[in-house]
Amino acid sequence: MRIGNVTITSLEDMLFFDPVTSDYWFTLDEMHNGTIAQSEDKVDITGKQGRKLNSLKRNKAVTVSGTNGLVSTGLLEAQTGGTAESKATPGMWHDDIFVNNDTAATSFVAVGSAGNEIDTVYIKNKDGTLGKELTQGAGVAAGVFTYNPATKVLTFDENEIADGTEIVAYYTRKISGTVLENFSDNYSKKAKVYINAFGEDNCANIYRVQFYLPLVDFDGNFELAMGETQTVHNFSMESLAGGCGASGLYWTYTIFGAEAEDAA
Repeated sequence: MRIGNVTITSLEDMLFFDPVTSDYWFTLDEMHNGTIAQSEDKVDITGKQGRKLNSLKRNKAVTVSGTNGLVSTGLLEAQTGGTAESKATPGMWHDDIFVNNDTAATSFVAVGSAGNEIDTVYIKNKDGTLGKELTQGAGVAAGVFTYNPATKVLTFDENEIADGTEIVAYYTRKISGTVLENFSDNYSKKAKVYINAFGEDNCANIYRVQFYLPLVDFDGNFELAMGETQTVHNFSMESLAGGCGASGLYWTYTIFGAEAEDAA
């Protein structure tokens, strides 16, 4: 049975797969919106006095774009050409801590070359601004402090800082996390995509709608706006007609009953 007109009522998700191995890659399932845009060039063939005799059509193109409500690591990989890894990595940290008995302790272990683990320590002024800068050294002296990574203790000159004074320490610590490195010579990737949605006809019948794009090329241009408003992850990708085993195919549109059984 041929299914006719439907209204697409919700965009469910986008599933991305490796275009060569078909291995699952990642899912976008918090989509704010999505658009499939098709363009086509047309050149008119004209005759006497500019009469239109015919037209030539060429350069059909399909672009898929949208906005995801969450920042996606998989999408970042596709856009930057990088590969995220779970590993230990250095990260900048800062502590707002108080000095007592000429000592203070960092919250975490500062890492770096021996005797140079702490990047900077500032004494806070009463108005909260950063005041005098102190440096790490091999021994305690005026303007110089020592640091013991084993105990995380900073030691200051006995005449340097009064008890109860707040200081700020900036240092590098080792963090275990997911790391994606964006190198200048890595470029955006290609993928195989399934776009899933729900639709409804004018008789209130519910259908599943699926677009399949055998090969898309991600646009490496994107932005992540951060601040008072929600950070969303926008993307754009162009469908290519050279997909493996699907030469010339930009996409397929499949619509079927929401509770449809397997076909014979």
